[in-house]
Order: sequence, then C-alpha cells, then structure tokens
Amino acid sequence: MRLTTNDKLVARQSKIARYATFGGLATLLGSLVVSFGNNIVLAYVALAVGFFLAVVGSSLANKWIKEPRADKALEKALKGFDNKHHLLNYLLPVEHVLITPTGLLVFKIKRQDGVVKYENGKWHRPWRIGRIFGGMGQEPLGNPTQELEMEIAVMRKFLADKVESAAMIPIDGMIVFTDPRVQLSIDDPAVPAVQADDLKETLRKSKRGAPLSPKMLDSLEKALAAEADAKTAK
Repeated sequence: MRLTTNDKLVARQSKIARYATFGGLATLLGSLVVSFGNNIVLAYVALAVGFFLAVVGSSLANKWIKEPRADKALEKALKGFDNKHHLLNYLLPVEHVLITPTGLLVFKIKRQDGVVKYENGKWHRPWRIGRIFGGMGQEPLGNPTQELEMEIAVMRKFLADKVESAAMIPIDGMIVFTDPRVQLSIDDPAVPAVQADDLKETLRKSKRGAPLSPKMLDSLEKALAAEADAKTAK
C-alpha cells in the first residue's frame, strides 16, 4: 500500500499542542503565585487563561501526539494491501481517504476508549467516573454516522469540481475506533464501524463494485495528488 501523510501539519500541530500544554501549566502556576499577593482579579484571569490553554493543549495532544495516532493506526491496520491502494492523511478536504481500484473510502476516526454503543440508531457511552480524571481534552463521541456521511458529501462535492464523470466514482466510508481499549457494541449500524485491528479483515470481506477504468482512476489520482501538493506547499 502506498502512503502519503502531511508530515508538516503533524509536526506543526504537535508543536502547538506542547506549547499550549506547557503554557497552560505555567499560567496556572502563575495564578497560584499571584493569589498570594492578594491580587485576586489577576489571579482569576490567569487561572481562566491557564485552564483554557491546558484544555486546548490536551485536546491537540490527544489527536496529534498520543499513540496510536490516527494515520499510524490506519497504516498498521492496512499493511499488506497492494500498491493499487493509496492512503492519504491530512491532505484532502477530509482527513483520511483510501484510494482503491473500485473507488474511494473515507475513514472517520474515533479515539474513545471503554464501552461505545450503537443502539436504535443512536450512539452513546455509558458514564464512568474515570472520565472526570482522565478525560480532559478528549473529543466527545458525537454522532459518528452523521459525521462520516458529511465527510463523504464533502468529498463528492470536491470531486465534482475536479474530476470528469465524478458522479460515477463510488465513495464509501467506515468509522474506525483506534484505541485498543474500546469495547464496541454495535447493533445494525447505518455505516460500518470497526476497531482498527479488524479493519483489514472487514475490508477484505466487504463487497466491492467493478474496478474503475484506468482513465478514471488516473484522473482521480491526479486530482487528489494536486490537492495534496497544494496542502503541503502551505
């Protein structure tokens, strides 16, 4: 499998995460010091700024630093596919796209651990006290199905402006949970949802349409490569 990742973006976001985290901790410490000088207003301002920076830093760190990082988890999960498959990370209007001989696959990454359920058309996580202490900066579960459908729509719109006969290119998607501690309980999902370790086997068993024509596949590759080049040039 071919792999292209926007390493410049990863490095930049990782650096911002570290700066925000350390800056937040330093500001929180500063608020404590200032409070001893009876400057309560300044102490509260520093406390608010420090907390904000710490949350932002933690959120960015969860995405760009904490292992397994999404692109690395996908790379590991898809190892063994041939070079007709090309995974692009952080280079297109959506973050993770796999070019296959039969079309595109959009991966919506979720990083939650613990129990995650999909029942009666709704996603939810049972509440547990551990989230109070270890959940700062962790993104909410949200509605992965709706988020994936929106990303697929974004890619359809993007291709419509870039590739001739774009409507003929199938675009499917999967929700992928990358934290190995996640426990999925999925009941009749509207779109496939799997753990990263099960991704390759699920893809191999899934039904695929007819291969794209060489001309259409070449046009698709060139359009996505041009967008990727524009992203990395920034």
